[in-house]
Amino acid sequence: MNTLNIILIIALVLILIFVFFITKNLLNQIEKSEDIITEYENFIVKQSEAIEACNTRLKEVDNRGIFKADDEIGWMFKEFQKIQEALNEFTLR
Repeated sequence: MNTLNIILIIALVLILIFVFFITKNLLNQIEKSEDIITEYENFIVKQSEAIEACNTRLKEVDNRGIFKADDEIGWMFKEFQKIQEALNEFTLR
């Protein structure tokens, strides 16, 4: 073996080691990102369930006809309904 072959082998080994560490680092970053995404998905599911529970409860109260539209409580209830309708757009369906 001549000197050129030895230099090429050493260079290729160094490049291979460099590529290995880059790949390992990228894999670690991807795993961390997947963990963060999973946490966000769980948060979104919990918020969606809470919104749906509020929507169900608000409909139950509305079906009983407890609130009248002509008084201040009725006005506030109508505002709650508007807020709930806006929140319903953010549920997972």
